[in-house]
Amino acid sequence: MAGRRATRSRSPGRRSNRDSRRWTPWRDPMTPTAARTTLIEAPRPLQPVRVAVIGLGKMGVAHTAVLAAIPDVELVGLSDHHAPLGRSVRGLGHRAPFFEHPAKLIEKTRPDAVFVCTQPDAHRSLAEMALDAGAAVFVEKPLAHTLADAEALAATGARHRKPVACGYNLAFVPIFAAAQHALRAGVIGEVRQARASMYLSQTFGPRKGWMYDPARSGGGVLSNVSSHLLFLLQWMLGTPVEARATWSLFFGEVEDEVRAMMRLANGAEVGFESSWSVSGYPYSAVVIEIEGRNGKMLVSNDGLELELAIPHGDWPAGPSRLREADLPQPARFDVNGESYYLQDAAFLHWATGGAPPPNDVERALTVQRMIDAIYRSAKDQGGPVAVGA
Repeated sequence: MAGRRATRSRSPGRRSNRDSRRWTPWRDPMTPTAARTTLIEAPRPLQPVRVAVIGLGKMGVAHTAVLAAIPDVELVGLSDHHAPLGRSVRGLGHRAPFFEHPAKLIEKTRPDAVFVCTQPDAHRSLAEMALDAGAAVFVEKPLAHTLADAEALAATGARHRKPVACGYNLAFVPIFAAAQHALRAGVIGEVRQARASMYLSQTFGPRKGWMYDPARSGGGVLSNVSSHLLFLLQWMLGTPVEARATWSLFFGEVEDEVRAMMRLANGAEVGFESSWSVSGYPYSAVVIEIEGRNGKMLVSNDGLELELAIPHGDWPAGPSRLREADLPQPARFDVNGESYYLQDAAFLHWATGGAPPPNDVERALTVQRMIDAIYRSAKDQGGPVAVGA
């Protein structure tokens, strides 16, 4: 039954997937087949791996903490142009050498994988430096501040034949992974329409910093917050062929709210709305509602609800609900949820010879094309723009 919670070991020493090269779906007879996620039970590197982190802002510090908890990871170096951050991170207990210059870090430490956690306008140059040195690269989202830079970065990764991933961690939130699996299994049938929203209480007046400078960030709430939601929609529903959008700029040079209608290849329309200037959302909140030929799905941070006309697999007709507590909790380390640990471990699984995770560079590049189409439409006061054109 969907509402029952499985009992399972969370022993951090388990190595059942150590020799696996595949993403292994979780299996439990107490959970409907369609609710099983595409997450491996305990993602981890397949061999010891040397890792460096460039950029020690909020996300860089978060990734550094997560990486320190992943088995077989050696943190060989940290870098930021602001030297006091090196002392701050050392004060948190991290003993990896600190370098003010990323090139020196890469030259001296020769990492197998590099995490780029800087502002978006620096992503391409730093990622290409690491790729040229033979490292796999993880880039925080969005992939770059412009579509041109994102395409160039992806091309460099392809030329070097090295893993490149982007920080769309919602793919590793168990409830969203379960929803994606159910959709791809055809539980609600062909999608007829959908609507999605993402809200955050962050900006209520003029603010300074790279995130509010379009030349450095690429944009506002869409690029820096709800690109996560675009990733989920593309992962769950496929790439839209067209976007029409409007935006509102309340406090500065970047958008604070964005509204869009996207058309899928089958003609279904997907409504999209996001704001970082609404009260009541101390943490980002996602809601996705999807209507298909066999029923409806509602998925949010709180759970997954289905209402089906006829049964599908183990899902019965009528209403069903799946809570996050009903799903496995394989992460060894929790920082704002399990997803950051699972994401970083899955990337390093790939970097050491395993299968690619959902947030690989190709899907991240598709999200960048969706962002670009929405921005171009908003600038054109809602005119239709083909995605990727």
